[in-house]
Amino acid sequence: MSKKPVNDLSKKQRKTCEGFNPKTVNKYGFSNTVCGTSSPNSFLIREREHKWFEMLKNWDHLMTSNYNKVRVRCRKGIPHSLRAAAWRALSGAANLQQKNPGMFEDLLQKESEWMVYIEKDLPRAYQLHELFTEKDGLGQTEMRKVLKAYSIYNPKVGYCQGMTSIAGILLMLMPAEQAFWCLVSIMNKYLPGYFSAGLLAVQLDGRVMESLVHDIDPKISAFLKKNDVQATFYAIEWFLCAYTRTLPWETVLRIWDMFLCEGVKVLIKTGVTLILLAFSDKKVRDACDSFDKALKYLKYKLPEHLLEEDFFMNELLGLHISEEQFKETHLAQLAKLKENFS
Repeated sequence: MSKKPVNDLSKKQRKTCEGFNPKTVNKYGFSNTVCGTSSPNSFLIREREHKWFEMLKNWDHLMTSNYNKVRVRCRKGIPHSLRAAAWRALSGAANLQQKNPGMFEDLLQKESEWMVYIEKDLPRAYQLHELFTEKDGLGQTEMRKVLKAYSIYNPKVGYCQGMTSIAGILLMLMPAEQAFWCLVSIMNKYLPGYFSAGLLAVQLDGRVMESLVHDIDPKISAFLKKNDVQATFYAIEWFLCAYTRTLPWETVLRIWDMFLCEGVKVLIKTGVTLILLAFSDKKVRDACDSFDKALKYLKYKLPEHLLEEDFFMNELLGLHISEEQFKETHLAQLAKLKENFS
């Protein structure tokens, strides 16, 4: 593997992805205006770093004795300097890697029937991020390893396009082997069935999201139904990519902090929040008086300030959906889905 630093790309290499501008790379490695403007003060950052450092030292005990403390701190946001370690601990990837020494390298020595599809998708992943702009550079090489290894590790799933989004966000924070075990954990614990044939788990969670929107704001639910804007038209990308293609990057990272702590319900609540923010204003609903207008507004035209980290997370955390409501809604929608396929 090349020892060249990620930032040390020639101008010619940086221009391999159209739209990438090395002069506008932000602190997360993206070109242009991909993430928001939120910036906590340095004292708060250091204080949170200290708290998380202490938690990580006593992780197993803390998760069994005081999970609520972990959840509260994940909701406040994990310090970026400790995000990789925290995500590996939260997901259980660190333990998986420790229990399976050498497996990642062993998998890479085998052949994968999915390589032609993986190779086709590599140049399309995160084209505005400096790690992935160079053809066969460090980022694409590491992503190739992660996706190849997973396709062999789990032959029932193999490879699906949305996995590049999951693998990419992990590789921005950690080396390939660590990213691989995080991907394994996410696919097994958080998103089981998401990448299976028919995407039935995604369809189910989309139905749960729609039902929760109906419970919270029947007017918005009726508006979506009137214009035939079903979750299948927008939520597949939301869920499969875990919002990495949808929201400003600082908001994405905060959602992932919660997602890896609390599970897939965070993805569902994020979708509910997006829908409520999009169509709570009657003037917007009146203006979006067709399927095309409503769908385009929801997917591409939401005002930027609604999606910025502080505002969006405040709305998300203010959305109170009980565990019981989630469970009842999930069971009801699961029964309906089974009835449709019986």
